[in-house]
Amino acid sequence: MKALRVCEQELKKLPNNNQFTFKYCNRFSAVFMFDGKYFNVAKENDWVLLWGIDYFKHDIPIFTLAPSESFQSWSKYFFYFRLLNRYPELLVCDDNTNLKLAARRNFPSVKIQTCFNHFKENIRRNLKVRSEETYQGFMKRIELILDSKEKLNDETLNKRLWAIYQDFQADPICLDVLANIEKYKKELLAYRGIPQAPLTTNLIEGLNSHLEARLQSLRSFQDIKHARLWFNGYVLKRRFTKFTDCRGKFKYLIGKTGVEMTKKTCTELPHFF
Repeated sequence: MKALRVCEQELKKLPNNNQFTFKYCNRFSAVFMFDGKYFNVAKENDWVLLWGIDYFKHDIPIFTLAPSESFQSWSKYFFYFRLLNRYPELLVCDDNTNLKLAARRNFPSVKIQTCFNHFKENIRRNLKVRSEETYQGFMKRIELILDSKEKLNDETLNKRLWAIYQDFQADPICLDVLANIEKYKKELLAYRGIPQAPLTTNLIEGLNSHLEARLQSLRSFQDIKHARLWFNGYVLKRRFTKFTDCRGKFKYLIGKTGVEMTKKTCTELPHFF
């Protein structure tokens, strides 16, 4: 119990993460990923962490806790995000309707990229390709398009989809899948024109996995007040921790911290850890 009290006292000394961002940070990139991560609160329904990460700088400027991923919750989150006076050019997320509607309400001109991995997984689940053979061949044709290493333009995508249509036009289930791809085409190709833009939410999914490992040891929070205190400390600690295993185009981040990448010019950061 003494250790618990000491931890709580130290956490209370930390600034509010969002207020810290408003005061010290403004050099964000134009590409962000957003997602929600559910967690347990004792004697209550699950709550969710709403957060986002700057894709190129790996910083986490804003987070909120909410009882659900409702439109109202995401609208509140993006309202806080708007206060940064840095509107994302591209937003990458899974197929969360409430998130997308709230983002468009707050950032009318933002491009939204639906994660290729989530989009494909939804098709696999609907076609039951892991347990049945019926649509496995069809799914492989779809994956060849969405897994393509080249960045597809409209002409190439339409040509390949037309070839699949010609082979499966007699099957209404396949036609539904192709119609859905047509419906999402704008969001599947939103990355075009933005150098090195991501097609998946892998970066924030990695953050979610790391967080889940910490939450499993905690099991649940006593109440939402303690959850807010813990998550505030957790996010700030991540922002002030140096990157050690960045690869490929992110190698330049090794030895740096997220908050170091986004801090205001000529600003000296305080030390918390």
